[in-house]
Amino acid sequence: MSTCFSEGFYKAIFEGCSDAIYVIDPQSSRILDANTRAWQDLGLSREQLLQHSVISLQQGVENEEHWAQIAQMVFASHPHAFTFIGRHYHQCGVFFPVEVYTSIIEFEGRQLFLSVARNLDRTSSQREEFRTKDARLTYALNEAVDGLWDWNIASGEVFFSPQLKRMLGYLPHEMSPLVETWTDAVHESDRERVMAALDEHLCGRANSFTAEYLIRKRDGHYIWVRDRGRICQRDDDGNPLRVVGMVHDITLSKDLEERLREQASHDHLTGLLNRRAGYIHFSKQLSYALRYNQSLTVCLIDLDHFKNINDSFGHLVGDSVLKHFVELMTATLRQSDSLMRWGGEEFLLLLPNTNIASAVKLIVQLKEKLSDNPVMHGLNEREISYTFSAGLACCPVHSQSLDSLIKCADDALYQAKASGRNMTMVSDQERNGYPELF
Repeated sequence: MSTCFSEGFYKAIFEGCSDAIYVIDPQSSRILDANTRAWQDLGLSREQLLQHSVISLQQGVENEEHWAQIAQMVFASHPHAFTFIGRHYHQCGVFFPVEVYTSIIEFEGRQLFLSVARNLDRTSSQREEFRTKDARLTYALNEAVDGLWDWNIASGEVFFSPQLKRMLGYLPHEMSPLVETWTDAVHESDRERVMAALDEHLCGRANSFTAEYLIRKRDGHYIWVRDRGRICQRDDDGNPLRVVGMVHDITLSKDLEERLREQASHDHLTGLLNRRAGYIHFSKQLSYALRYNQSLTVCLIDLDHFKNINDSFGHLVGDSVLKHFVELMTATLRQSDSLMRWGGEEFLLLLPNTNIASAVKLIVQLKEKLSDNPVMHGLNEREISYTFSAGLACCPVHSQSLDSLIKCADDALYQAKASGRNMTMVSDQERNGYPELF
């Protein structure tokens, strides 16, 4: 005798289930409905949960493109459930592990995903398993901040821990367990160096393998990692059989390191090399010019009456004038030329493989461009015109010493400003017969 259950009966089953149940839109990953256990596990209200999607709730599902690929795998698994171990986001800011089974249902002519998510932190069976050594290791592999790998050298197979896969944006069932999966993901500019470091350890010339490098994530972007490994098993002849290691994401520290390096070597206002870094760059350029017997012209530039601009319009406008000058100059200079902020309104310009005559011609062009492009200030776009004075010295004509070249250019700049400003002066120590004032 058959029994026909009411809609309320199935609703009671839905609400009474001890696992979280989600109804999901396959196209957008949006949560269309869920049972009480679902929003309780996430620390949300039902209304809050329905504002979310798989992308916002599931760690490791990075974007719409990634979700589209997962949806394809769900459809390909039909009529069987698509299963994976993931991590759901709780509103308090932590993630918890879940075992998810996703099936396809049809409702009113529309295909939907039905996902059943079991909170592994809550299951009594898992608490029982943690009493064993293997279970504790499994938990460590899943929850460790660092990603772990275990390489069987003979077979070429590599175990990638779930955390390592999450670090790289992969789902638990993804990433082929082959050493080529790792080597192909290492950035090509780092690959040779990293493999050499690994060979050093395998050959016994290094106690361990250590390397920092860029590795490609599933979405094609790269992150910085620090990778450490060590041989843990050898054969009777001492040959390595197995290597295990740990990968740590150091992208944030690398970014901070790069920002600190940038701040230490560049002027914060203009983005140019500052004086300290400029000396280092100048030294390299001078060594290159002397080695290959090329001219290197040095030009010290000072904006005329810059104090009057600050006094008349304020320091913010003065900063705008400095940035305007740099943008105008860098758009005109050759790629090989180097403009540096030397201090205040003073700049140092290096012109490699350039003699005095060519340098003077370039400075004249820069002055003309500056004259044709004044700074536009304020709502009424008031024009602020300004000029600069320049002092030039050339290696090897005036000197082959860095400090001496700067002094020659500085003396010439002083003469240019003393002669009425908006002038270009060549060091009076030159021996080519070029005129001194332009």
